[in-house]
Amino acid sequence: MALFGRSKKKEDGEADGNSTVVPPPDQAERGSDPKAEPSAEVVIGTAPAGNYRKVLVKPGSRGWGKGLVIAPQPGRDLIYSVTGGGIHPVAQRIADLSGGRTFDGFKSKAKFEEIACAVIDCGGTARIGVYPMKGVMTVDVHGVSPSGPLMRFINEENFVSGTSVTDIEVVE
Repeated sequence: MALFGRSKKKEDGEADGNSTVVPPPDQAERGSDPKAEPSAEVVIGTAPAGNYRKVLVKPGSRGWGKGLVIAPQPGRDLIYSVTGGGIHPVAQRIADLSGGRTFDGFKSKAKFEEIACAVIDCGGTARIGVYPMKGVMTVDVHGVSPSGPLMRFINEENFVSGTSVTDIEVVE
């Protein structure tokens, strides 16, 4: 199965759009001298692929839930974005901090067992309950409470809503 765009594993030294690339301290001294030895750039704000960290995803100010700890691991490291517009910024932030891999759930499919968490933008009928029903921690970017025909599968241990990029932090 092919992964798209940002979901590809980054090469050493390659940064993503949400990372800050900082030149090494001695770079300012060398300036742009083409004969100077190159030194590696330091990427701040992202976990290297395969180096997983736990992140806490809290509900937003008008959201529901008490917060989820997302802990990607080998074989279950997809941060599954099912928002219809590519990789949602919340999904990207979770992946950046946790070391998980983003995956666009509208362009391709993955097994539920491979998903560390699903980021959705559902107002409250179908997707809001599908992922909790399948045992996948679910982050809804809309501030909704459990509802719809699958609401019996939604609880505070598998669902949080109203989440924005500022509601995500590393807990390790």
